[in-house]
Amino acid sequence: MDFSKAIPKYLAEKGNQIWLVLFTAAFSLIFINLFEPYGSRDWIRGGMSDTKYFLLSSLLVLIGMVIVSISRVIFYHRCVKLRRPIAIWAYLLWIIAELVAISFAFSILEIFFFHDAREFSVLLKISLRNTACILFLPYAFSWLYFSWRDKDRRLKAISDYRAVHGKPAPTEQDKQMVNFFDAKGELKLAINVNDLLYIKGADNYLTVHYRDGQKTSSSMIRGTFKSIEDDMRSNGIIRCHRSYMVNRRHVRIFEKSKDGFVVKLDSPTPVSIPVSKNYSQDVFELFGQ
Repeated sequence: MDFSKAIPKYLAEKGNQIWLVLFTAAFSLIFINLFEPYGSRDWIRGGMSDTKYFLLSSLLVLIGMVIVSISRVIFYHRCVKLRRPIAIWAYLLWIIAELVAISFAFSILEIFFFHDAREFSVLLKISLRNTACILFLPYAFSWLYFSWRDKDRRLKAISDYRAVHGKPAPTEQDKQMVNFFDAKGELKLAINVNDLLYIKGADNYLTVHYRDGQKTSSSMIRGTFKSIEDDMRSNGIIRCHRSYMVNRRHVRIFEKSKDGFVVKLDSPTPVSIPVSKNYSQDVFELFGQ
């Protein structure tokens, strides 16, 4: 798995976020009450009755549910509303941060409500271990379930399309649009990913070059590479120079010139794009080097 890639879109879907929170809460409550892990029955000196234990575990699950809910609202707002998806490695760190936040809350609860005399660092370490063990299964199962459901949904869409039209459905790449937004989040330009050729950046402006029938056209928008690089990379548009990004679908020739390496595109008008040393590795990977 390439952890630098953007997370799959299904992980940020609103319905999946709600499902994750509810499933994790239900799983945790059932698991704690069935198996009483980590000596949880003896967290209070003298032990607890079944009713008291259930109420306590429900309180702990509720606290965890509130923390995860707040986290997922922020996550959804960033990835969907602001259209700023994160990489897989960053998503894993996000999950770890959720575990730490839940463990922190549990440790405080144990000190102030259960009057545990142990040091906070010791309680936090124990809470981290216990929380991670309990939440690992629902988090992992949810990810696998979301992936399976997304693939099943795609296969069904292809099957339905073939049944109606009698021919293969267009691929995601055929349908996918690359969107460019301004600083306020308003859509300024949308281009089919297969028509986009390259992007040139200068100061705070980007010039997007694309195929328009049998000719090449361009549009200028306000923005920087930094604000679009993650989204472009997830669409196969890579940085090859401090001033250029190129659509890997249109790279046909990679050669050494007297001024360094260049890539040539299969555009209606011949185009050569310089490749700088700092970004050469991404271009080399296009050719399996």
